[in-house]
Amino acid sequence: MNQMPAPLSIAAIVAAAGRSTRMGTPKQLLPWQGTTVLGAVVRHLDAAGAQPVVCVVGHRRAAMIDALADAPAVLVDNPGYLQGEMLNSYQAGVRYLQAAEFPAAGALLALGDQPHIPVAVLEAILCQARQTPGQIVIPRYEERRGHPIYLPAALWPELLALGHDETLRTLVVRHAETIVYVPVESDAILRDIDTPSDYQALAPSTP
Repeated sequence: MNQMPAPLSIAAIVAAAGRSTRMGTPKQLLPWQGTTVLGAVVRHLDAAGAQPVVCVVGHRRAAMIDALADAPAVLVDNPGYLQGEMLNSYQAGVRYLQAAEFPAAGALLALGDQPHIPVAVLEAILCQARQTPGQIVIPRYEERRGHPIYLPAALWPELLALGHDETLRTLVVRHAETIVYVPVESDAILRDIDTPSDYQALAPSTP
């Protein structure tokens, strides 16, 4: 009897090392449906099938670790988060996966302040990534691109080579011809939590 091949392993790297300057308090630690904003992000990625979920922390590191004590995540420190937090965090996550020799086809590069993205949307991105594992996969809502972005492992060396004056967008533009877009019906991929008003607008009625 032939067995179905196991689905390709796809990791997730969550950028959660920032200082939340516009919020005035660590937004990753704000309450969200019985956990925290960051805890919800991690749990949704795990529920969608990303393995492992690598959460990169920096500012308020000890508090982040405490908040994720029971979460299905691997915690990685980003001591250089002050020098371009998001890119540095993704680079730290990739270095961890490479050092651990985890056989991932690629990784979802996720934001630590999008707990409102439905699991079904994350599943759709992962499904497309497993069908086209060598190509960049980006969700799109009404022709607008959002997060998380799938980056194949073949492009990780280029990600690591980006300088402090560059961003993930640099790499995406460089390989624009490889992008596969996933149409989604939720604008959650476009919205994140930067300010108190963002949190009030997006937070569930029972945090």
